[in-house]
Amino acid sequence: MTDIFHVLAEPSRRHLLDVLREGERSVGDLVERTRMPQPSVSKQLRILRDSGVVSLRAAGRQHLYSIQGRSLREASEWLSDYERFWQEGLRRMDQALRRGPRPTRRKAP
Repeated sequence: MTDIFHVLAEPSRRHLLDVLREGERSVGDLVERTRMPQPSVSKQLRILRDSGVVSLRAAGRQHLYSIQGRSLREASEWLSDYERFWQEGLRRMDQALRRGPRPTRRKAP
């Protein structure tokens, strides 16, 4: 699972995934939509494909890429445990704030 976070750490790969979220795209379309140079798009797509985040389908002379959700789902499921942790902490903090400050105990002289 560590590999998926390494893969997603690169902003240009996230940008490609944002475009691919809309549907299957050719390399040329990805170049146009991301305004990245073709060699950069191809390099990042290779990394995404090798990690299982995207798949490649040949349609004649075009190479079409699409998102494969399995590895992203595994990362999302792992992160969801931490989301629940933070949500619970925020809920407890909200309850404490609604109760107001605790009365302070005065020390006996």
